[in-house]
Amino acid sequence: MSSFSVSLLLVPCLLWSSEGVMVQDGPFSFPLESVKLLKAMIDGTRLTKSSPASVCTNPGLPEELQPLCQSEEASAVFSRLIDIITPPDPCEICVNAACTGCL
Repeated sequence: MSSFSVSLLLVPCLLWSSEGVMVQDGPFSFPLESVKLLKAMIDGTRLTKSSPASVCTNPGLPEELQPLCQSEEASAVFSRLIDIITPPDPCEICVNAACTGCL
């Protein structure tokens, strides 16, 4: 009986945690995976995060981010989303061998 009770308590926790991490900017909320795809899309092409027209017309734009294209704040939100997912200091991820502390 007690193992059933524990299972009953753990199932909602597992379901809740499987929803994933959400990134929120004002009234907008997006899955972290979509923001990562946005960053990869911008890094891999000549798109700029400050040009919503070029980002919004790209067929690789994740579906969850497409409603943002209708917003007047699209440029600012795209820019902030990329800033959120970009590490502030490249040495933190050992980008270059000259960084200290990346042994």
